[in-house]
Amino acid sequence: MRVKALSIASVVLLAVTALTACSSSKSGTASGNSGSTQGTSGTIKLGVITDLSGPASSGFISTEKGIKAFVNGINADGGINGQQLSYVVADTASTAPGALTAAQKLVQSDKVFAIIEVSTVFYGAEPYLLKQGVPVVGGGFDGPIWNVATNTNLFDSAGTTSYTRVNSAAGEYLKAHGVTTCGTIGYSSSVSAQKSATGIMKSCAAAGLKQGYINNQVPFGSTDMGAIALAIKNAGVDGMYVPVVPATGFALAAALKQIGVTLKSFLLPTGYGGDLLESSAAVTAAQGYEFASVGAPIETDNAATKKFAADLATVGVTGAPTFAQQEAYVSMSAFAVGLKAAGANPSRAAFMTALRKVNDFDADGLLAPSKIDFSNFNQFGQGAGTAGCIFAARLTGTKFTVVPGTPFCGKDVGSM
Repeated sequence: MRVKALSIASVVLLAVTALTACSSSKSGTASGNSGSTQGTSGTIKLGVITDLSGPASSGFISTEKGIKAFVNGINADGGINGQQLSYVVADTASTAPGALTAAQKLVQSDKVFAIIEVSTVFYGAEPYLLKQGVPVVGGGFDGPIWNVATNTNLFDSAGTTSYTRVNSAAGEYLKAHGVTTCGTIGYSSSVSAQKSATGIMKSCAAAGLKQGYINNQVPFGSTDMGAIALAIKNAGVDGMYVPVVPATGFALAAALKQIGVTLKSFLLPTGYGGDLLESSAAVTAAQGYEFASVGAPIETDNAATKKFAADLATVGVTGAPTFAQQEAYVSMSAFAVGLKAAGANPSRAAFMTALRKVNDFDADGLLAPSKIDFSNFNQFGQGAGTAGCIFAARLTGTKFTVVPGTPFCGKDVGSM
């Protein structure tokens, strides 16, 4: 999905608020040995940090199924280098302090080998995990920490977002759908979301489109979209690219429909799959709208998506996966590549050294034609989605269909 330029998906969604936090955790599959090394016949335990409660939870309550789907598949095939995988899930409560609490528990109590993160507020845990030398593989949509080369423990599974460059994909996507005037919104408490909104508008300008409406002061997770919808209408906007959590995106879609606004394109980096289909009101509001996916949508029906679908079926997901499930699965795929490259019984340092050398990661084809280079901390510019390309599906009835032209791949068109 994303030109990781907005992390569209990798999105960039957001990141968040600083409310007080609490954290909880739960285990998945059997636990095993962990720490800096693993026994060749032991189980490698991973920690999963995600937003299961709080304002971001509407987009992340399904994260574990993406993790479990991959773990089930890899363990059924004999594991990696002869070792099985297990995991423990920890909740951030959608706050940066909560992310830190989650990380501390996973490292100190659960003694995990590495962290898989699918969270809008992970940045709260990074200083601690860097100091502890714990590898982190994730979506990287929570902010600029993923661009810092001294954060040597971070690996963005969909390509690192640059918050200083503009990618053409978002503007070109909207232009291809007949849009003449662009609009977008971002969250006031999220630097990444604000920069994503700015990048989208600059991407539109690079494509020759008018910059109609931008509001990057929306309260995090807000569903009060009436005034914003009216402002969008008054600005003559006919195309929107909206890097927000599903609850906000669905509310805006409904508010626009309520006041009679018909857009030529309304692209949400989140909401694809179960996040949308579980709400009849959201389905009604989002008819004809497009949703970005993290890599090829399941409906692409190629070898890569068929394998993904088969793994998801083992955890009861039979339709289109959610944003969180996709992020989780792709991040697990990146972890597996690093672990295979590191060989049996790796230390954390050996794992990180091995994964840093990988420069052609495509999640077994899910991200193709993108190739992720884990040595590059500024691989893609702002304004789109997964690794320079936007993968999108359109909702019709209760089914998604691949948007013609997918993936829409962009190029660097200048600085922010």
